[in-house]
Amino acid sequence: MDEEKKYTGRYVACVLILLAIFAVFGVQLINWQIVQGSEYREKADSTNQYSVEIQPLRGEILDVNGVDLAVNITGYQVVFDSLYMTGENREETNQIRNDTILKLVDLFERRGEEWIDILPITLDTDGNFVFKSGEDSESDVAALKSFYRMQSYATAQECMDVITGDDHYKCSSLSNADKLKVASVRYNMEKSGFNAKTKYTFADDVSEEMVAIVEENHQKLPGVFSETVPTRKYVNGDVAPHLIGTLEPISADAYKNADKEKYDINSKIGTSGVEGKFEDILVGTKGEKIVETTPSGSILDVKEVENAQPGQTIYLTLDARMQRVAAKALEQAVQGAENASTNKSDSIKYSGAVVALRVKDFAVLCAQSYPTYDLTRYTEDPEYKLQILQDDAHKPMLGRALNGTYPIGSSIKPAVASAALQEGIITKDTTVNCIRRYVFSSNSDDYALCLGYHGPLALNMAMAVSCNYYFFDVGRNLGIDSLNQYLERFGLGEYTGVELNEAQGRRASPETSERLGKTWYGGDILNASIGQGDDAFTPIQLATYAATIANNGVRLQTHIVDKKTDYSRQNVMEQYDSENPNVITNTEVSQENLNLVKEAMRQVVVNPRGTANHYFGDYPIAVAAKTGTAQLGTVAQKIPDHTTFIAFAPYDDPEIAVAVVIEHGSKTQFPADVAKAIFDAYFFGTGMEEIAPTNPDGSTTPSTDGDTSSSQGEDTSSSQA
Repeated sequence: MDEEKKYTGRYVACVLILLAIFAVFGVQLINWQIVQGSEYREKADSTNQYSVEIQPLRGEILDVNGVDLAVNITGYQVVFDSLYMTGENREETNQIRNDTILKLVDLFERRGEEWIDILPITLDTDGNFVFKSGEDSESDVAALKSFYRMQSYATAQECMDVITGDDHYKCSSLSNADKLKVASVRYNMEKSGFNAKTKYTFADDVSEEMVAIVEENHQKLPGVFSETVPTRKYVNGDVAPHLIGTLEPISADAYKNADKEKYDINSKIGTSGVEGKFEDILVGTKGEKIVETTPSGSILDVKEVENAQPGQTIYLTLDARMQRVAAKALEQAVQGAENASTNKSDSIKYSGAVVALRVKDFAVLCAQSYPTYDLTRYTEDPEYKLQILQDDAHKPMLGRALNGTYPIGSSIKPAVASAALQEGIITKDTTVNCIRRYVFSSNSDDYALCLGYHGPLALNMAMAVSCNYYFFDVGRNLGIDSLNQYLERFGLGEYTGVELNEAQGRRASPETSERLGKTWYGGDILNASIGQGDDAFTPIQLATYAATIANNGVRLQTHIVDKKTDYSRQNVMEQYDSENPNVITNTEVSQENLNLVKEAMRQVVVNPRGTANHYFGDYPIAVAAKTGTAQLGTVAQKIPDHTTFIAFAPYDDPEIAVAVVIEHGSKTQFPADVAKAIFDAYFFGTGMEEIAPTNPDGSTTPSTDGDTSSSQGEDTSSSQA
């Protein structure tokens, strides 16, 4: 019985405790809802809170001296804020937004300024709706129809009937011209996820005058604001545009898979060059702030709850001054080759590329392509951008320095000589008697021609005069497999390791011929031995190859990034150690044999018969070089040959290696002229105009620290088999 009373007492105690707790909560609820209810209701009605994303600053791109290449400046954009463009109901909201859009578009049209318009519909000369024409029009139209769940065969008029109807933007009573304006903006607003949290960017890169006009009309434009934003600026837009790369609006497909902490639908994303390759570190991370406002829109408080994190800044190994020297010299060379050509066919497009590397670590000092373009104009001038993109004939967007592939002609001969010396096929004194016609089988009709009768030649003279007959014989005895083994070690037909996208190229071989749908013949080894046939290498591979010879057969990783810092440029995140460069491979050519090859390349310059003697025979810095001419088509077709040039200097202690390719340069002096301009700039500062780098605080600090030849030599690298 006592036990039963004990449990009953505990039960009663628990019930009393629970009742007490409920009583406390009940009293507090009465206090909140009745006693202080009006106060809390007034406070809730008097404020609104919403979160706003803070866009991060994109990391900047500079040259090795801190010269601005791609930086951020203050720009202006006009945006819509949903909180001020929403009525009591859907109909009122539509009316507010449509009226605002028409007024704003009218202001922009009066000044001739552009706004963002992705609607693939326009008006024809009769004022009827038609789909826009253009390269991307079909995909844009398909995206439009899919967005509004329309049939694939719907006409432009049918699309507009749906878009402007009661189910969407309720503007069917407007004229066709005004319907188009409303639809063009509302379509992109909806696609961009416009809501209380996400603003809509109506126009980018707005002029200060336009900003002033928008502010003057603020009362007539509810929800329309001008904002200062970081804008990408290519300060030296003509310097290395192919390497810096481009920014483009993020595509719908890319946005689906994008990190939403970094991107929104209005973001821009790197699509090429450094901008594209290093997108992951250049793009920052968005922040967030909480904005508290009154019902009338007055801001009561702003709290930044998460700071935006800017991207990293990248310093390249490029010297912007040398890059400009290279650009000017290359442009003059290509235009000179075109003017000198006797073949004026419109089908032949003259172009070229040059790359210079620092020998001690294979850093890219300059890498220029021609034709080229101006990143500043590309970004700011829509007509210029369209013109550049559509110029398929000249391909100005192609970065030939890294992605153009070419037969290199006799520039391959130092590699052939290296392989033959190392394999014991020849010695320095091995003599071959050049009688011009080289017969390579029992059939006397199986022959290849040298361009001259050179008589008995050893390595030095054979390299100096670029005797094909000598290298036909050397290559035939060496064999294609052994030759390609050494070409691979020198980096020809191999990725160089540069951090940007590059072409791999290819080496001539039976397998390559098969891939190209050709048949490999015995005589093809002769073509391969003089850089003809199916060989196709990039200018940056040629520069890497020249630097490898200069570096005593050690091939390093070619690189274009010097260091990465935080956005302030004060803290280094990563830096390339030029004193301990990344070794890719060793050619396994002995120092003795490499010295013989370098001596032969020096003879190309100092021997009076040498093919580069006219250009560098009396140059104040000792240069070793090799010229090359790659025959294109048959003699009857009269297609101007490609010309190449590789060199390094100083000969005794190399610091810089250069490679030049001129498409259809024929047998001209122009590639050597480009190399000479770069050597002049490097050794003597010729043409190295000062470019002031910009500091993070906006101040500038002066950065610290050619003429061309017109003589002509001859290279004998064409063949016939």
